[in-house]
Amino acid sequence: MSAGRRMEARRLSRRRFVALVAATSAAVVAAPAGAAVARRKRVPAPAARPAPAESTATAPPAGAWQKEFERQKKSTLSTLKTLRDYPLPPGGDLAVVFRPLRAGRKPR
Repeated sequence: MSAGRRMEARRLSRRRFVALVAATSAAVVAAPAGAAVARRKRVPAPAARPAPAESTATAPPAGAWQKEFERQKKSTLSTLKTLRDYPLPPGGDLAVVFRPLRAGRKPR
């Protein structure tokens, strides 16, 4: 079998490729949910806590992860503001233009 023939045999059809992508996506999406269900079964439910008393006390200081979250949130909002404030001319070209491909001939 020539090298060209082997490459043609390995090529996936578009239908098969889309099916593989859909199956992979479904597995990736379902995996965290399955892990959460498994975790929930193993960990006993925590004891019910009493409702916090209403007071004017200040909140405890945020942890390092909370500070990092706030920093990233601020950075993301700043980036979005910059993008939204960028002036675009009216009726500009589209970012993506769909052009269908011509169907190729199947090899014999």
